[in-house]
Amino acid sequence: MECERSSDRGWRMSGLVVGLVLAIAGSAAAQLPTQEEDRLRILTDPEAVKKKIEEKRDKPPFEFFKSQIAPFDILPYVKANHWSTLSLDVRANNEDYEGLLRSDPVPLEGTAIDVVYRRDARLLKDQRRWLSEQVLLPNVPKEWTVSIARPGSLRADAPWQVPLTEMSPHQALVLILSKDATTRFATWNRMAAMIPSATERDNPQSIDRERYYRVVLPAEIEKMPLSSHPLTWTTFSHVIWDGLPPDTLTIGQQQAMIDWLHWGGQLILIGGAGHSYALDKEGFLGPYLPGEPTGETVALGEAELDPLSKTYPPPTVGFLPFSEDYATIQRAARGPDLNRTYQRSVPIRPADKKPVYLAALRPAPGASTISLGEGSPHLLAVERRVGRGRITMLTINPTEPTFAHWPGLDTMVRRVILRRPDDPILNAGQLINAYTEVQRGRLAGRNLSWYRITSRDARVGEDTGGHVPQAPGTASREEAKTSAVPNLGPFRDPSRPYEPGVADWRDNSRLPALARDLLEESSGIRIPSSGFVLRVIFAYLIVVVPLNWLVCRFVFNRREWAWFVVPVVAFAFAIGVQRGAAYDLGFDSASDELDLLEVHGDYPRAHLSRFASIYSSGRGDYTISYPDNNTALALPLGTGRTIAGEDRTVTTWDSSPVPALSNLIIQPRTLSLFRAEEMTTLAGAIRIEGEGTARKVVNGSELELRDAILIDINGTDRAAWDERYLGTIAPGGSVEIGAVGGSKPPEKLDAGDGPDLDAFLRVVRSTWEPSPENAGEIRLVAWVARSMPGQVIDPPLDRLRGRTAVLVHLRSGPPPSPDSKLYFASETINDQSPEGRSMRTMMDALRAQVPPQASPPKK
Repeated sequence: MECERSSDRGWRMSGLVVGLVLAIAGSAAAQLPTQEEDRLRILTDPEAVKKKIEEKRDKPPFEFFKSQIAPFDILPYVKANHWSTLSLDVRANNEDYEGLLRSDPVPLEGTAIDVVYRRDARLLKDQRRWLSEQVLLPNVPKEWTVSIARPGSLRADAPWQVPLTEMSPHQALVLILSKDATTRFATWNRMAAMIPSATERDNPQSIDRERYYRVVLPAEIEKMPLSSHPLTWTTFSHVIWDGLPPDTLTIGQQQAMIDWLHWGGQLILIGGAGHSYALDKEGFLGPYLPGEPTGETVALGEAELDPLSKTYPPPTVGFLPFSEDYATIQRAARGPDLNRTYQRSVPIRPADKKPVYLAALRPAPGASTISLGEGSPHLLAVERRVGRGRITMLTINPTEPTFAHWPGLDTMVRRVILRRPDDPILNAGQLINAYTEVQRGRLAGRNLSWYRITSRDARVGEDTGGHVPQAPGTASREEAKTSAVPNLGPFRDPSRPYEPGVADWRDNSRLPALARDLLEESSGIRIPSSGFVLRVIFAYLIVVVPLNWLVCRFVFNRREWAWFVVPVVAFAFAIGVQRGAAYDLGFDSASDELDLLEVHGDYPRAHLSRFASIYSSGRGDYTISYPDNNTALALPLGTGRTIAGEDRTVTTWDSSPVPALSNLIIQPRTLSLFRAEEMTTLAGAIRIEGEGTARKVVNGSELELRDAILIDINGTDRAAWDERYLGTIAPGGSVEIGAVGGSKPPEKLDAGDGPDLDAFLRVVRSTWEPSPENAGEIRLVAWVARSMPGQVIDPPLDRLRGRTAVLVHLRSGPPPSPDSKLYFASETINDQSPEGRSMRTMMDALRAQVPPQASPPKK
């Protein structure tokens, strides 16, 4: 019995173990279906499996699907000397891949250096990935090669030709953020507001080359290739936001937009019926909005829209042809009595029972308002300054069908939305006949965009109280004050080539060139004078020819030895010249640095420009990296002393994973220069508080601001500026402005050894652009006794010296009014005089008979 019980227990235990094993095996089989399924598929459909294997075998190891230049979906427009974000859609087909995305070398202007743009490329098998990097091209080719390659390899694994199209230097981008951008804003690219008046309308190539703005219409707003790098937004002048929710943009794109606004971006929010503006006080732009909806909607008919139509008459299209009938008005009034720039106003006629709806706004404190027109109780827009830029909220929707047939919309878009000056009239004082052709000038890039970076845009001529070089044959500043057309500053003459745009990365600009000179001077390295070089050459020729021959002939009695002595003499002279020109600096490697920190009041973010030099007594290979800031950009700084045929070196700019300028070669006993820019965040904002005599400057940052000078700009005449020396402002401290009005700055700054910071600060203080958006600015200029942290140089240097100039735009004046003569330079007819009424009647009758695209009269 004992044995039987034991046997039963054994069988039960065995059954339990077998059941457990079967359960585990069944579970494992359920989790591993692939092998059995593949075998079954091969047995049931071998042709399909064979076809799949052949397709996979025919695929290349890497596939490039497309390339994009932000913010364009398809058109690859690139602006020379501006940083752009290049993105490529790539897939690895055979295996996971870890390599690099690198470009062909790009020659840099003013240097003997080529730069390769590079980033890491990590691809998972059979998965597409977008690889983005920041690039700058001094000259834009039609095609540019980028490649996938292994680190250290000489041969690329897969190349790709990136098609590029150059954008004219003066042009700016208008980005439309709307779900229906391609339908609602499609006609805006053809508006007269986007094109110079002097451009030939029947020449598409001229229109494309000379146009002022390119309207960017994203096809799919969810997949819009908008860069999150703030320093690639320099080509944007305006962004038009049409009802999208704030989370349409990523966190990085939102931060880039706020930075862009403070440095001069212009954001327009579309209003009207059904628009909630989508950007409430809780959104990322909430603290900067100029107003808020009241919830009231007003229906506007033809009568209510009449002030709007009269305020914005249509621009003149084409020219009036010559006619003998003009002989009756030869005695017409001159200049401002003759309307050649605008037509008579055209009424706005909404469809029956379809009025235009206006969404009422309540202006925020300090905001400016734009009326719907003279005598109207309604507002067209409210706006406020955000740093150097502005945000404008419209109460109506300019894309409504009612406005599509109103020709005055063109003028309203130019004056209110774009805030673009009117094209200058070059012969305003010569309009003596009704058939005289109006000669229109073209605006420069600085008239089309408010965006500015001081380290890039400071120019010679802006420190003399507003003097700007003018085009030949144009009116002087004094003449412009009395002319019917206001002076626009650097406008272009039609016969002259285009001038550079804004925010160009050019080493020959004013501040980079000044910093280069100061760095070279402080390094202690002196280029031998021309007298020294001539003396050495003369002595060498004397020794190597007559003296050498005389010694060998009469001393050694071996004239043929003179040939063997020449290399010895050359080698001896080389050593002598090196010793004579050498200068013992007391260290093997060193760096000097001049920084410019540009800040806008009430905003803790700052733009940092670095100008630095590296000296080495021996040959060195250096890497400059920015491990804590992914917005950093850096390139070698041109000396402007390159020689034709000089050997060129190749350096590399890595965008990812760590921004770094590597392979910067320093030749023995020479100086190499580089420049860098980045957006950095301070501990707090530097701001001005109070009004009048109760004003004070509050330093919320971690910086000790030394020798601070407050500059209140009251106009273009620098003699009228109010400059007050505030002394040192400690971190977290404040200084009352009224209490230090009598203090004077020191004649010479005590900044210690290093580059001449005093000379650099004098230029920063005096540089100011005389434009309407800069009127009423209050700024602060100071310095910090160190360079800004965040830059790492490897290998480490023996000596580092640096100083930082600080420019704070404490407050900007209100946005310039769209009703000012700068934006509405009309030549109007005086309807009050009998002669004027007669001329008006005749000109209206003639216009009714003239085609819109009539040609000017032949002389």
